[in-house]
Amino acid sequence: MTASSDAPSLEAGAGVLVVGGRGFVGSHIVRALLARGQRVHVLGPAMEHDLLADVSGAFDETVGGLEDRALLRDLLARFKPAAVVSCAAFGSGREGLMRSGERDADRAFAINVDGFRRLIEAVTEAGIRRLVWTSSTVVYGPAREYTAPRVDETAPKRPRTVYGLTKHLAEEVAGFAVRRHGLDIIGLRLPLVLGPGLWYQGAAAALADLLRAAGSRGAHHIAFHDRPIDLMHVRDVAAASLAALQHAGPLASVYNINGFTASVADLVAEVRARSADLTVTFERTEPGDLFPLVSDARFRRDTGFVPAIDLSALVADMASAGGQ
Repeated sequence: MTASSDAPSLEAGAGVLVVGGRGFVGSHIVRALLARGQRVHVLGPAMEHDLLADVSGAFDETVGGLEDRALLRDLLARFKPAAVVSCAAFGSGREGLMRSGERDADRAFAINVDGFRRLIEAVTEAGIRRLVWTSSTVVYGPAREYTAPRVDETAPKRPRTVYGLTKHLAEEVAGFAVRRHGLDIIGLRLPLVLGPGLWYQGAAAALADLLRAAGSRGAHHIAFHDRPIDLMHVRDVAAASLAALQHAGPLASVYNINGFTASVADLVAEVRARSADLTVTFERTEPGDLFPLVSDARFRRDTGFVPAIDLSALVADMASAGGQ
């Protein structure tokens, strides 16, 4: 399924609305857009943690959510963005997105599916051609259900979590809008994302704590499985989002993206190599939710995108003061 072929590339200086722009991923997309010279407007709820303090005053903002159809229409009419990026997803407090979905499925569906549908409707009415949004590789089922060493976008979606189900349904909503209205809607399926600004608890929290310990003194213990997992630095996610926004011509309606693949043993080895005064103990556990490894070959081929941050660079970044 391919989006409209007449969508232009994003001109420097054009306006971009970032929904969920104060979140972990969204805040890095906002910074990347500002660095490129785009006018940026952020839409989302008030956040406890200010992840955009370093660029305060460089963007405009509306506090609100996707449940408010009138607010969406008014904001798009006033700001008139050339494109929209949505990182909106239901999260409760410091819980991760998957735990939040299991705890409150009604809110997860209200924001991740119905809210996304309202956003698409508003974008359609406003005549905006391109919408880039964050899906997730949790749309796939357990790794044991896939025989290929890496799954591509043709592999069946078999979610087992509420969060995964909402992303699966959101992809179907987006595909419907592409077929019906000819919109350019591009979903990026994110793997496990790490980097500066990760403040909530979830699947990535234990790994982030390990990487932040690099270069410190004392002892650190991590209990985790030792199977390979797909990981991506949040700045590479932002770069991939800009690659989709800037691309001239047709793109598919959904892509797997990835930074690199590593096991926790690989992360522990890298941390130990950087931390002569730190003792790391690694307790191997059985995996709970284990997702298949993905192939991001299609996105690289269609956009020319290549992630810039590998395992070593990720550890160095998380160990720095900016990784707190």
